[in-house]
Amino acid sequence: MTASEKVKALGFKSVAQVASLIGETRNNLIRWNVSKPRRLELILKGLLFERVNDQISEAFDTIDDDDSD
Repeated sequence: MTASEKVKALGFKSVAQVASLIGETRNNLIRWNVSKPRRLELILKGLLFERVNDQISEAFDTIDDDDSD
C-alpha cells in the first residue's frame, strides 16, 4: 500500500496534509513508507488519536453541567 493510499484510508486528504501537520516533507513520508513503515504507522496513529481526542473533548464540552445526576 502506498503512503497516499494509507493516509487516505485513514481519512486524511493527502500525504501533503499529513506532512504539514507533522512538519516534515511529503518526500520524507513517502520514503518512510518504504524504509521505516513502523514510523509512518505510529505517526498516523498519533494523528488519529489527536483527531478523536479533540472530537471527544468537543462532545463533552457541549454537555451542560445541569444534566448531571
